[in-house]
Amino acid sequence: MRRPASILAISLAILSLSSYVGATQKITPVRWLVKNAPAKPIKPGAKFTIILEAAIDPGWHLYALEEPKGGPTATEIALTEGDATDLLRVEQSKPKVLPDPVFQQPTGFFETTAAFTLHLELAPDAAPGAHTLHVLAKYQSCNDRLCLPPHIDTIEIPITAGK
Repeated sequence: MRRPASILAISLAILSLSSYVGATQKITPVRWLVKNAPAKPIKPGAKFTIILEAAIDPGWHLYALEEPKGGPTATEIALTEGDATDLLRVEQSKPKVLPDPVFQQPTGFFETTAAFTLHLELAPDAAPGAHTLHVLAKYQSCNDRLCLPPHIDTIEIPITAGK
């Protein structure tokens, strides 16, 4: 009789541990890719663009830059303080706009991919040499069953300031 109780106890312990490991695994349905980063040195004060592309896992979606009040968290793109570049504006590829059953209103979202064009200007007083832009992408992603809490990814982009 002791054996079945021991097997049951061990089985419950394994089940509890596997549930804990599963619950602590980070779900990351969005990955960020940098397109057309400047390969040549940029003159101080010059304007340039970088395309930040979101690769979105099947079944998931990413929300647009503008969302209605009471809706999901809109995607935000920013730079960290102290970067040698100013973010002038961000443009996005055209999102789908459909009624969202979770938020009970139309929302803009992307499936599969989203492109964000960052219009930037290198600081006029940027020191010549290597710099790293720290692009912050704050976003919320959802699938048919759940929405992840808003998350911030930092994407580092190397650039070179010319003379």
